[in-house]
Amino acid sequence: MKKIILALLLIGCSNSKVLYTHSDNMSRLVSKQLVIDRFGEPTSISSDGEIDEYYYDFGTWNQTVNYYDPKMSLVGETSYSEYQQPTTSTVRTEYKYVKFQMIKDSIIYWESKGVNFSTKKKKSQQ
Repeated sequence: MKKIILALLLIGCSNSKVLYTHSDNMSRLVSKQLVIDRFGEPTSISSDGEIDEYYYDFGTWNQTVNYYDPKMSLVGETSYSEYQQPTTSTVRTEYKYVKFQMIKDSIIYWESKGVNFSTKKKKSQQ
């Protein structure tokens, strides 16, 4: 019975779609036109000599950050539970964005934060 279940699981997994990662998708954008086709007109454009930067703003998100007492040492003989000090936390606003640097029409660098553009590959492309 275990062998049958294992075989069904393997067959089911082999029919699943392959996932392109965020990095895979972003690395495929090698020209200015591909970037514009994918994201539209940028939120802002800046230029530094021959390098243009296209910036796409996707808003913000809040991240909770925990802080611990800096006096606490992991090397000492006293354990954390003996301090009995709760952690404190704060909410930090992070920006979600994608930016591309290019020379003429060729992308030379991309960077993203807070976004994930992974996609599933169509079965016919396997």
